[in-house]
Amino acid sequence: MQLSKYFEDLFPRLNGEQAFELYEDVKDKLPQGNFPAVSFRKNSLLDVADEVDTFVFDAFGVLNVGETTIDGAVQRIADLRALKKNVFVLTNAASYNKVDAYNKFEGLGFDFSENEIVSSRNAAEIALGSFGDDTLWGVAATNKFEASELPQKSVKLTDDVEEYDAVDAFLFLSVQDWDASRQTMLEKSLAGNKRPVIVANPDIVAPRGDVFSTEPGYFGHRLMRLLEVDVHFHGKPFPSVFEIVENRLGRENVDPSRVCMVGDTLHTDVLGGAARGWKTALVTDHGLFKGLDPNVYINKSAITPNWLVGSI
Repeated sequence: MQLSKYFEDLFPRLNGEQAFELYEDVKDKLPQGNFPAVSFRKNSLLDVADEVDTFVFDAFGVLNVGETTIDGAVQRIADLRALKKNVFVLTNAASYNKVDAYNKFEGLGFDFSENEIVSSRNAAEIALGSFGDDTLWGVAATNKFEASELPQKSVKLTDDVEEYDAVDAFLFLSVQDWDASRQTMLEKSLAGNKRPVIVANPDIVAPRGDVFSTEPGYFGHRLMRLLEVDVHFHGKPFPSVFEIVENRLGRENVDPSRVCMVGDTLHTDVLGGAARGWKTALVTDHGLFKGLDPNVYINKSAITPNWLVGSI
């Protein structure tokens, strides 16, 4: 299968326009959603609270930017709780285990319970079990990762080429400590013996100042195109993380049209929420579209949120 011009490089440094084009390039591999004809600009989420029972928040660009809490975000969560709304965080930050994720949001000043924090890693860990207890997983993760964190047998992939051939399947949690050498070893190993790959962070890129870094989703799509291996994505916009939220709410009592996904991206947050039948709100002042006209990209992608808000 032919690689697109962006997937040819292992670690491209992309600008915002190129990042958008990259998501458009893989659109046929993403879920499909139904969208409203137009988006309406609102001052804050309080303006739509009467239409929503549950607000589900992306983290980066919505609640925080890096280690800095966005002004007013903590108070807005308190406002919504006062209105008896359910609140959840839904994050693709798969490098955090459950305890670390809770500690992160507590450190940022939020009062989310463990039950209110749902991550793509949660969904990926559930999926590991479907491959059998004897499966040995090779894991791309940060240097802090310990194999005991996972419910299945695993080994952290490093610079030993024999590790790549010894495992039964692969799991991407993070590419923070990943490099071209490790990716090359992985691709050579998969070329000789195709095995399943789970990507626990489907984000293709992430904003890093004026450029966008490549994230685990990038390498998952590259492997699909380069080697046609079996890649399973868990996290926004794919359904398994949204199912976890609905299960925690009590699926039989959930009216999808009264759940709202709040995020700063079209191809992950808005598309994923819409594919689930949820309403969607795009935050425009802090994340992916900071300094840009979101309507340009809404029109190009035909991914239309219900509402636009500068901040939550």
